[in-house]
Amino acid sequence: MKKIYQIVFIGALLVSLVSCEKDKFTDSIFVDPVEDEEAYSKEFDQWLYEHYTVPYNAEFRYRLDDSATDPNYNVVPVSMGMADTIAHLALYLWYDVYDSIATPGFLMENGPRIIQLIGSAMINAAQGTEKLGQAEGGIKITLMKVNLMETNNIEQLNEYIFKTMHHEFSHILHQKKTMPKEFEQLSAGAYDPEGWQYTSDEEAWQKGFVSPYGGSQVREDFVEVIANYIVKTDKDWNYMLSVAAKDGSEGRKIIEQKLDICRNWLNEKWELDLDALRAEVQKRQANLDWDMIMSLGFMHETKDKEVLPPSVWPE
Repeated sequence: MKKIYQIVFIGALLVSLVSCEKDKFTDSIFVDPVEDEEAYSKEFDQWLYEHYTVPYNAEFRYRLDDSATDPNYNVVPVSMGMADTIAHLALYLWYDVYDSIATPGFLMENGPRIIQLIGSAMINAAQGTEKLGQAEGGIKITLMKVNLMETNNIEQLNEYIFKTMHHEFSHILHQKKTMPKEFEQLSAGAYDPEGWQYTSDEEAWQKGFVSPYGGSQVREDFVEVIANYIVKTDKDWNYMLSVAAKDGSEGRKIIEQKLDICRNWLNEKWELDLDALRAEVQKRQANLDWDMIMSLGFMHETKDKEVLPPSVWPE
Protein backbone atom coordinates (compact mmCIF):
# COMPACT_ATOMS: atom_id res chain seq x y z
CA MET A 1 0.00 0.00 0.00
CA LYS A 2 2.82 2.34 0.89
CA LYS A 3 4.32 1.96 -2.60
CA ILE A 4 0.94 2.68 -4.20
CA TYR A 5 0.60 5.92 -2.26
CA GLN A 6 4.09 6.95 -3.32
CA ILE A 7 3.32 6.24 -6.97
CA VAL A 8 0.06 8.21 -6.81
CA PHE A 9 1.78 11.14 -5.08
CA ILE A 10 4.62 11.24 -7.65
CA GLY A 11 2.11 11.06 -10.48
CA ALA A 12 0.06 13.92 -9.03
CA LEU A 13 3.19 16.01 -8.58
CA LEU A 14 4.22 15.49 -12.20
CA VAL A 15 0.76 16.50 -13.41
CA SER A 16 0.94 19.62 -11.25
CA LEU A 17 4.33 20.61 -12.64
CA VAL A 18 3.20 20.06 -16.22
CA SER A 19 0.07 22.13 -15.56
CA CYS A 20 2.06 25.00 -14.07
CA GLU A 21 4.48 24.99 -17.02
CA LYS A 22 1.60 24.97 -19.46
CA ASP A 23 -0.27 27.88 -17.77
CA LYS A 24 2.92 29.95 -17.44
CA PHE A 25 1.52 32.25 -14.67
CA THR A 26 2.48 35.92 -14.85
CA ASP A 27 3.67 37.94 -11.86
CA SER A 28 1.18 38.35 -9.03
CA ILE A 29 -1.33 41.12 -9.58
CA PHE A 30 -0.64 42.31 -6.04
CA VAL A 31 3.07 42.95 -6.36
CA ASP A 32 3.34 45.93 -8.68
CA PRO A 33 0.53 48.03 -7.14
CA VAL A 34 2.03 47.64 -3.67
CA GLU A 35 5.50 48.61 -4.92
CA ASP A 36 4.03 51.56 -6.84
CA GLU A 37 2.08 52.73 -3.81
CA GLU A 38 5.15 52.53 -1.60
CA ALA A 39 7.25 54.44 -4.10
CA TYR A 40 4.51 57.04 -4.47
CA SER A 41 4.22 57.40 -0.70
CA LYS A 42 7.97 57.84 -0.23
CA GLU A 43 8.17 60.46 -2.97
CA PHE A 44 5.11 62.27 -1.63
CA ASP A 45 6.53 62.20 1.91
CA GLN A 46 9.72 63.82 0.64
CA TRP A 47 7.72 66.49 -1.17
CA LEU A 48 5.72 67.20 2.00
CA TYR A 49 8.92 67.52 4.01
CA GLU A 50 10.35 70.03 1.54
CA HIS A 51 7.16 72.10 1.16
CA TYR A 52 5.61 71.92 4.65
CA THR A 53 8.15 70.87 7.26
CA VAL A 54 11.12 72.93 6.11
CA PRO A 55 9.39 76.29 5.44
CA TYR A 56 6.53 76.09 7.98
CA ASN A 57 7.64 73.61 10.64
CA ALA A 58 4.41 71.74 9.86
CA GLU A 59 3.62 68.07 9.51
CA PHE A 60 1.07 67.18 6.84
CA ARG A 61 -0.53 63.88 7.91
CA TYR A 62 -2.58 61.82 5.50
CA ARG A 63 -2.15 58.36 7.00
CA LEU A 64 -4.89 57.49 9.47
CA ASP A 65 -3.71 57.13 13.06
CA ASP A 66 -6.50 55.69 15.21
CA SER A 67 -4.88 57.00 18.37
CA ALA A 68 -5.13 60.56 17.01
CA THR A 69 -8.88 60.43 16.26
CA ASP A 70 -11.95 60.49 18.49
CA PRO A 71 -12.94 56.88 19.26
CA ASN A 72 -16.60 57.94 19.39
CA TYR A 73 -16.61 58.42 15.63
CA ASN A 74 -16.05 56.02 12.74
CA VAL A 75 -13.73 57.54 10.16
CA VAL A 76 -11.92 56.38 7.02
CA PRO A 77 -8.47 57.38 5.71
CA VAL A 78 -8.02 59.88 2.93
CA SER A 79 -7.04 58.53 -0.50
CA MET A 80 -3.50 59.18 -1.67
CA GLY A 81 -4.69 61.10 -4.70
CA MET A 82 -6.89 63.44 -2.67
CA ALA A 83 -4.18 63.96 -0.06
CA ASP A 84 -1.78 64.90 -2.85
CA THR A 85 -4.19 67.33 -4.48
CA ILE A 86 -5.34 68.98 -1.24
CA ALA A 87 -1.71 69.41 -0.16
CA HIS A 88 -1.02 71.36 -3.34
CA LEU A 89 -4.21 73.39 -3.11
CA ALA A 90 -3.50 74.26 0.52
CA LEU A 91 -0.12 75.66 -0.45
CA TYR A 92 -1.63 77.78 -3.21
CA LEU A 93 -4.82 78.99 -1.52
CA TRP A 94 -3.71 79.17 2.10
CA TYR A 95 -0.01 78.99 3.01
CA ASP A 96 1.28 81.03 0.08
CA VAL A 97 -1.45 83.63 0.66
CA TYR A 98 -0.44 84.21 4.28
CA ASP A 99 3.21 84.29 3.22
CA SER A 100 2.46 87.07 0.74
CA ILE A 101 0.50 89.20 3.25
CA ALA A 102 1.81 88.52 6.77
CA THR A 103 5.11 89.54 8.31
CA PRO A 104 8.11 87.28 7.54
CA GLY A 105 8.12 84.10 9.58
CA PHE A 106 4.47 84.51 10.65
CA LEU A 107 3.43 80.96 9.77
CA MET A 108 6.69 79.42 10.91
CA GLU A 109 6.04 80.91 14.35
CA ASN A 110 2.24 80.77 14.59
CA GLY A 111 0.96 78.37 11.95
CA PRO A 112 -0.46 74.95 12.77
CA ARG A 113 2.17 72.33 13.54
CA ILE A 114 0.03 69.47 12.23
CA ILE A 115 -2.48 69.28 9.37
CA GLN A 116 -4.41 66.01 9.63
CA LEU A 117 -6.62 64.78 6.78
CA ILE A 118 -9.58 62.46 7.36
CA GLY A 119 -11.38 60.93 4.38
CA SER A 120 -14.87 60.89 5.87
CA ALA A 121 -17.10 63.12 7.93
CA MET A 122 -17.54 62.85 11.70
CA ILE A 123 -21.25 62.63 12.42
CA ASN A 124 -22.96 63.21 15.75
CA ALA A 125 -26.26 61.40 15.14
CA ALA A 126 -27.74 62.46 18.46
CA GLN A 127 -27.35 66.16 17.70
CA GLY A 128 -27.78 65.92 13.95
CA THR A 129 -24.48 67.73 13.38
CA GLU A 130 -21.43 67.13 11.24
CA LYS A 131 -17.93 68.05 12.34
CA LEU A 132 -15.89 69.55 9.52
CA GLY A 133 -12.70 70.28 11.39
CA GLN A 134 -11.14 71.00 14.72
CA ALA A 135 -8.18 72.81 16.24
CA GLU A 136 -6.40 71.17 19.13
CA GLY A 137 -4.18 72.90 21.62
CA GLY A 138 -3.23 75.66 19.22
CA ILE A 139 -1.07 73.31 17.17
CA LYS A 140 -3.21 70.91 15.12
CA ILE A 141 -5.91 71.36 12.48
CA THR A 142 -7.93 68.33 11.41
CA LEU A 143 -9.80 68.46 8.08
CA MET A 144 -12.53 65.96 7.34
CA LYS A 145 -14.67 64.74 4.45
CA VAL A 146 -11.65 65.10 2.15
CA ASN A 147 -12.44 62.07 -0.05
CA LEU A 148 -15.71 63.68 -1.15
CA MET A 149 -14.17 66.88 -2.49
CA GLU A 150 -14.59 67.97 -6.11
CA THR A 151 -11.36 69.78 -6.81
CA ASN A 152 -12.90 72.05 -9.46
CA ASN A 153 -15.69 73.16 -7.11
CA ILE A 154 -14.32 76.15 -5.19
CA GLU A 155 -17.56 76.63 -3.24
CA GLN A 156 -17.33 73.07 -1.93
CA LEU A 157 -13.60 73.36 -1.26
CA ASN A 158 -14.22 76.54 0.73
CA GLU A 159 -17.10 75.07 2.70
CA TYR A 160 -15.28 71.92 3.76
CA ILE A 161 -11.57 72.72 3.48
CA PHE A 162 -10.43 76.33 3.27
CA LYS A 163 -13.10 78.09 5.30
CA THR A 164 -12.43 75.40 7.89
CA MET A 165 -8.68 76.09 7.75
CA HIS A 166 -9.20 79.85 8.24
CA HIS A 167 -11.73 79.10 11.00
CA GLU A 168 -9.44 76.72 12.87
CA PHE A 169 -6.36 78.89 12.39
CA SER A 170 -8.25 81.84 13.83
CA HIS A 171 -8.89 79.66 16.87
CA ILE A 172 -5.14 79.12 17.15
CA LEU A 173 -4.54 82.87 16.99
CA HIS A 174 -7.10 83.79 19.66
CA GLN A 175 -5.81 81.00 21.89
CA LYS A 176 -2.48 82.83 21.82
CA LYS A 177 -3.83 86.37 22.12
CA THR A 178 -7.24 86.93 23.71
CA MET A 179 -10.06 88.15 21.50
CA PRO A 180 -11.43 91.66 22.20
CA LYS A 181 -13.90 91.95 25.06
CA GLU A 182 -16.12 94.31 23.08
CA PHE A 183 -16.83 91.53 20.59
CA GLU A 184 -18.47 89.47 23.32
CA GLN A 185 -20.92 92.27 24.12
CA LEU A 186 -22.44 92.58 20.65
CA SER A 187 -24.48 89.37 20.85
CA ALA A 188 -24.46 88.79 24.60
CA GLY A 189 -27.42 86.59 25.57
CA ALA A 190 -28.13 85.55 21.96
CA TYR A 191 -25.88 82.49 21.79
CA ASP A 192 -27.53 79.07 21.72
CA PRO A 193 -25.01 76.25 22.23
CA GLU A 194 -27.72 73.55 22.18
CA GLY A 195 -30.08 74.63 19.41
CA TRP A 196 -28.00 76.56 16.89
CA GLN A 197 -28.28 73.73 14.32
CA TYR A 198 -32.02 74.36 14.01
CA THR A 199 -31.43 77.96 12.87
CA SER A 200 -31.51 78.79 9.16
CA ASP A 201 -28.87 80.94 7.48
CA GLU A 202 -31.36 83.80 7.08
CA GLU A 203 -32.38 83.67 10.74
CA ALA A 204 -28.74 83.63 11.83
CA TRP A 205 -27.88 86.59 9.61
CA GLN A 206 -30.75 88.68 10.96
CA LYS A 207 -29.57 87.93 14.49
CA GLY A 208 -26.11 89.25 13.63
CA PHE A 209 -24.29 85.95 12.99
CA VAL A 210 -22.58 85.11 9.69
CA SER A 211 -23.63 81.45 10.06
CA PRO A 212 -25.84 79.34 12.32
CA TYR A 213 -22.71 77.84 13.90
CA GLY A 214 -21.51 81.33 14.73
CA GLY A 215 -24.53 81.57 17.00
CA SER A 216 -23.40 78.65 19.13
CA GLN A 217 -20.89 80.52 21.29
CA VAL A 218 -18.77 83.64 21.20
CA ARG A 219 -15.45 82.06 20.20
CA GLU A 220 -17.11 80.31 17.24
CA ASP A 221 -18.80 83.57 16.29
CA PHE A 222 -15.43 85.35 16.28
CA VAL A 223 -13.64 82.90 13.99
CA GLU A 224 -16.68 82.42 11.74
CA VAL A 225 -16.68 86.15 10.96
CA ILE A 226 -13.02 86.00 9.91
CA ALA A 227 -13.28 82.77 7.92
CA ASN A 228 -16.49 83.66 6.07
CA TYR A 229 -15.26 87.14 5.20
CA ILE A 230 -12.07 85.72 3.68
CA VAL A 231 -13.65 83.08 1.44
CA LYS A 232 -17.05 84.55 0.52
CA THR A 233 -17.20 86.48 -2.74
CA ASP A 234 -18.39 90.09 -2.74
CA LYS A 235 -21.68 88.89 -4.22
CA ASP A 236 -22.27 86.33 -1.46
CA TRP A 237 -21.12 88.61 1.35
CA ASN A 238 -23.32 91.50 0.18
CA TYR A 239 -26.30 89.18 -0.25
CA MET A 240 -25.88 88.05 3.33
CA LEU A 241 -25.77 91.65 4.53
CA SER A 242 -28.89 92.56 2.55
CA VAL A 243 -30.86 89.69 4.08
CA ALA A 244 -29.50 90.54 7.52
CA ALA A 245 -31.02 94.02 7.20
CA LYS A 246 -34.52 92.87 6.15
CA ASP A 247 -37.63 93.77 8.13
CA GLY A 248 -35.75 96.33 10.17
CA SER A 249 -33.34 93.75 11.55
CA GLU A 250 -30.15 94.91 13.24
CA GLY A 251 -28.26 91.92 11.83
CA ARG A 252 -26.27 93.82 9.22
CA LYS A 253 -25.17 96.47 11.69
CA ILE A 254 -24.04 93.83 14.19
CA ILE A 255 -22.14 91.80 11.57
CA GLU A 256 -20.33 94.89 10.29
CA GLN A 257 -19.40 95.88 13.84
CA LYS A 258 -18.05 92.38 14.47
CA LEU A 259 -16.03 92.52 11.24
CA ASP A 260 -14.49 95.86 12.23
CA ILE A 261 -13.43 94.42 15.60
CA CYS A 262 -11.89 91.35 13.94
CA ARG A 263 -10.13 93.51 11.36
CA ASN A 264 -8.62 95.80 14.00
CA TRP A 265 -7.64 92.90 16.27
CA LEU A 266 -5.76 91.09 13.50
CA ASN A 267 -3.99 94.29 12.53
CA GLU A 268 -3.05 95.37 16.06
CA LYS A 269 -2.20 91.98 17.55
CA TRP A 270 -0.82 90.18 14.50
CA GLU A 271 0.09 92.91 11.97
CA LEU A 272 -2.18 91.06 9.56
CA ASP A 273 -4.24 92.99 7.00
CA LEU A 274 -7.55 91.08 6.77
CA ASP A 275 -8.72 92.93 3.66
CA ALA A 276 -5.44 92.30 1.82
CA LEU A 277 -5.60 88.63 2.83
CA ARG A 278 -9.17 88.37 1.54
CA ALA A 279 -8.33 90.15 -1.73
CA GLU A 280 -5.51 87.68 -2.46
CA VAL A 281 -7.69 84.67 -1.67
CA GLN A 282 -10.50 86.00 -3.85
CA LYS A 283 -8.12 86.59 -6.75
CA ARG A 284 -6.72 83.07 -6.60
CA GLN A 285 -9.94 81.19 -6.05
CA ALA A 286 -11.77 83.09 -8.82
CA ASN A 287 -9.54 81.35 -11.35
CA LEU A 288 -7.63 78.38 -10.03
CA ASP A 289 -4.28 78.43 -11.81
CA TRP A 290 -3.50 74.72 -12.11
CA ASP A 291 -0.25 75.39 -13.94
CA MET A 292 0.89 77.42 -10.94
CA ILE A 293 -0.43 74.85 -8.48
CA MET A 294 1.35 71.97 -10.22
CA SER A 295 4.55 73.99 -10.55
CA LEU A 296 4.79 73.82 -6.75
CA GLY A 297 6.27 70.38 -7.16
CA PHE A 298 5.52 66.69 -7.33
CA MET A 299 1.96 65.60 -8.08
CA HIS A 300 1.19 62.01 -8.98
CA GLU A 301 -1.53 62.98 -11.45
CA THR A 302 -1.24 59.82 -13.53
CA LYS A 303 -2.36 57.56 -10.67
CA ASP A 304 -5.44 59.47 -9.52
CA LYS A 305 -6.30 61.78 -12.38
CA GLU A 306 -9.98 61.69 -11.44
CA VAL A 307 -9.21 64.08 -8.57
CA LEU A 308 -7.75 66.66 -10.94
CA PRO A 309 -9.59 68.93 -13.38
CA PRO A 310 -9.62 67.63 -16.99
CA SER A 311 -7.49 70.57 -18.14
CA VAL A 312 -4.43 69.12 -16.43
CA TRP A 313 -4.95 65.43 -17.13
CA PRO A 314 -1.84 63.88 -18.66
CA GLU A 315 -1.92 62.80 -22.30
